[in-house]
Amino acid sequence: MTHSAGPPPPGRRRPNLWHWLSPRGSRAFVLGVSMAVGGLAGGVRSMVDGKGIWTAFGIFGVGVLGVVFTIAWIVTYARER
Repeated sequence: MTHSAGPPPPGRRRPNLWHWLSPRGSRAFVLGVSMAVGGLAGGVRSMVDGKGIWTAFGIFGVGVLGVVFTIAWIVTYARER
């Protein structure tokens, strides 16, 4: 049977939140690796320079978020392959 004209069938019309959070493209992997390297190296650098504990923790937070994003991309890639 072909598609008929009219409104879509009732039910969920939008993908769930995980669909928007799951990284699918290679740009997401590059972004995650860049965030991880820059955040972790920047956090170490700010601690060595004595910038302040909150500044160092904030930059480390970006690095940890990048690691999480990279791991999420790897898990998504493994599931799809």
